[in-house]
Amino acid sequence: MTSDPEHIQADNVKRFDDAAADWEEKPQRVALARRVAEAIQQAIPLSGTMRVLEYGCGTGMVSRTLSPHVAYITAVDTSPQMLEVLGQKAREEKIANIEPLVHDLTSKPLPVNNFDLVMSSMTLHHIPDFKELLLQFFAALKPGGYLAVADLITEDGSFHEDNSGVAHYGINPEGIRSILTENGGLDITVQEIHTIEKQQEGDTTRRSYPIFLAWCRKA
Repeated sequence: MTSDPEHIQADNVKRFDDAAADWEEKPQRVALARRVAEAIQQAIPLSGTMRVLEYGCGTGMVSRTLSPHVAYITAVDTSPQMLEVLGQKAREEKIANIEPLVHDLTSKPLPVNNFDLVMSSMTLHHIPDFKELLLQFFAALKPGGYLAVADLITEDGSFHEDNSGVAHYGINPEGIRSILTENGGLDITVQEIHTIEKQQEGDTTRRSYPIFLAWCRKA
């Protein structure tokens, strides 16, 4: 597992561009996205006036699920092909309030105090300095806005069949809690919301990989 940010970024763009066309054909991915969206909806009081940013949106399964409950979603990813699929799906599903945006928030900030909710799912473990990314999320939020991040709990490196583009073998959720606390997050909650069952090639047993959701309000 390389620690070079530029190498990891290039690996991630290639990984997700190559996978985009078939991304939603795996039922586990669809189930995870639905569960993350459901957990966000349960945790955060969504409203028809909210401007939302999803970072690392992929094909937009979380954003597309939540789109009827908010005013507008900026769906950001570094993979142009993932966003191409998102646009196609949104047109098919007649969703008009999602704007796809190719952007790398780790190298260029977005406008500050601009969003009522920033959310991200299964992205942090691909980011070498995810603490800095969380700071960017806070900066993009309006005062009183909500932050929600979901990811793998720390694992042994067996979750991905190919670890190119993977910066961390899962994330320690208590580390996320500490970062949110350090930055003045209010009403911080960390909760295990889902489990992915996988059996890798050559392995005789299925393994369980828990997923957490951490959320808070910006002071």
